[in-house]
Amino acid sequence: MKFLSWNCNCKFRKKFHLLDEYKPDVMIVQECEDPERSFDKEYKAWAKNYIWIGDNKNKGLGVFANKNINLKKLPIPSSNYKLFLPILINNKHTLIGVWTKASTTKKNGYINQLYNFLAENKNILDFSKIIIAGDWNSNAQWDSKRSTGNHSNVVSLLNKKNVHSAYHYLNEVDHGSELEPTFYHYRDKTKAFHIDYIFLNKNWLEKPYSFSIFNSDPWLKYSDHVPIVFDSHNS
Repeated sequence: MKFLSWNCNCKFRKKFHLLDEYKPDVMIVQECEDPERSFDKEYKAWAKNYIWIGDNKNKGLGVFANKNINLKKLPIPSSNYKLFLPILINNKHTLIGVWTKASTTKKNGYINQLYNFLAENKNILDFSKIIIAGDWNSNAQWDSKRSTGNHSNVVSLLNKKNVHSAYHYLNEVDHGSELEPTFYHYRDKTKAFHIDYIFLNKNWLEKPYSFSIFNSDPWLKYSDHVPIVFDSHNS
């Protein structure tokens, strides 16, 4: 199964076709429009199997899948984390689509949102069959900005559940030491950071798989983020 995550930087209705050639089974797309309320006929026709959330119809979080994949939104409490999307895939795997954002207070913003969500629901979530993917807006290099609930705290919490970043596990890289960025601030290559992730249970990672971070060229003309892809090479 192939998972692709991308912060499309809005106007996904004009960009969705860019992903088709990579044939992902499931796409987690941040900053995309709600297909149901879109006036773009091609986008609406393309988005036949999806779940979308957001307060702004033009800028939310969507999970899109092939027609043969069953998506079911899970009743996991996420009211305090409006852009977290828990979904059951094929009645088997739990996907948590993530887009952390700023808040009125630092302790409730960005990576703290994911830490709190996981901590509050750790007894509900099935970590043995979980995928957590999206724009975390976080890196271990910024741990000092938060005394608790920082990036390394989230990684530690997940690692204790045998859930790891596919990129870091495959490349044997420590968090904060990434060599390949996923985000270019203001699309500036001198301001590049690794802030997008796909975490999975170790069961996925002990089998043959690949993880790709797309090259910034030509993707920077479409977004300040590049797509990332996990492919398990099996169904």
